[in-house]
This record gives sequence, structure tokens and C-alpha cells, in this order.
Amino acid sequence: MDLTTGETRRDRQRAATVAEIKAAARKLLVEGGVSAVGLRAVARELGLSAPALYRYFGSHEDLISTLVADLYDELTDFLIALRDGDPAAELGDKLFLVAGGLRDWALGHPAEFGLLFGAPVPNPDADDHDLTPGHQAAMRFGAVFKDLVAEVYRQRPFPHPSDEQLGPELIAQLCQKSDFFDGMPPGAVYLSLTYWTRLYGLICMEVFGQLHWALTDAGAYFQAQLFEIGEALGLDCPLPGQ
Repeated sequence: MDLTTGETRRDRQRAATVAEIKAAARKLLVEGGVSAVGLRAVARELGLSAPALYRYFGSHEDLISTLVADLYDELTDFLIALRDGDPAAELGDKLFLVAGGLRDWALGHPAEFGLLFGAPVPNPDADDHDLTPGHQAAMRFGAVFKDLVAEVYRQRPFPHPSDEQLGPELIAQLCQKSDFFDGMPPGAVYLSLTYWTRLYGLICMEVFGQLHWALTDAGAYFQAQLFEIGEALGLDCPLPGQ
């Protein structure tokens, strides 16, 4: 046993095997998409029997959830490094950095992006959904953008729709998420979701080839969209192309 960590040799061997399983699952994902990541396929990749994998992952869903969590954490770490690279950077610059970083990561990892953002979320209404590693990692990822927008609102509240404009049904749902959005009013939460889905949809369309008919390179379009969003949030944003 390692007296400094409390780990046994068996613990280290198990951790190494789990890492090999996840690496094999990601390799299959990149080569063949989400449908290629099956327990039997992973077992073949590692030269193991399928039942042997059940000692490490109880089901296919467990493996996928763990892979999703790892990918979200990788992406989150990448975005946080961009956000915090220059402590003196303005909020607008930080928002541009993390938004551009998400696009860069997505274009560089289309299969991984497809698993995180292009596949249906399994059992989102299940009682234990919020406790799954994948969901918890997704919330950490979302907090990178949420925290920036909440900081923008604290420093200089941006105009947003009134409760009357949005209607009672939507307002009730938005109020349920007020704590997650650091107490922002429902209209500001609405705009945060609106701008997030705008960026998310644009990146999805580019990654999945749905913009090629109109734009051979969507980078300039993405920058122009970011500039519009930044202006709406009252940020001092760099002009597109600068």
C-alpha cells in the first residue's frame, strides 16, 4: 500500500484498467460515432471478454455517462484555462475567448462534440438524473458561461424582457433556475439562455456541415454573431476581424 495516498496495488491496477477502457471507448467514438461504442466492441478493442468489463462498468449507460463526464471535464478545463489566461482581461474579451474556445474544441473533436451536444440526453426526467456523472460535469461546463454572464449583469445590468412580455408559464420555469444564475431576474436568465442557444446552434450547424451551403468558412460569421451578443450585453467587444 502507498502510505501517502492509501492506495493499494489493486486500486492502481483497477484505475489503470478503467483508464484503458475509457480510452478504447473514445477511440471507437472517434472512429465510428456514438453507435460504435458498445461494451462488446470495447472488450474486443482491449482483448477482454465482455463480462470482464462489467467488473468496471455495470452497464453500457454507465460507460457512456463516464465518458461524457470525462469529455465535459476536458472541455471545461480547456475553457477555464482560456478564461483565466489573462487575469486583467475585460469581461468581453473573456466571453469571446471561451465562446471561440468552444467552437475550436468542437471543430477539433467533432465526434466528442457529437456525443456531448448532438445526442439525446438519456432519461433527463429520471429521479437520479441530476446525480449522474455526465449531468454533474455538464453543469460544471455550463457554469463557465453562466458565471461570466452573471458577472456582466452584476457589474452593469443589461436590458431584458419584462415578466409581462415573457408570460407566466415561462417566468415560472425561469424563476426555478434563478439560484443557478446567481439570482438574476427571469428576463436576464431568458436572454442568457437565448444567447447560449444561439451560439450552441451555430456551432452545431457548423460542426455537422449544415452551414457549408452558405458559408465555406463560418469563422467570420461566428465572430459577427459574438459581436452582436456582446453589444446586447453592454460589453466593450472587439470588432469582427480584430
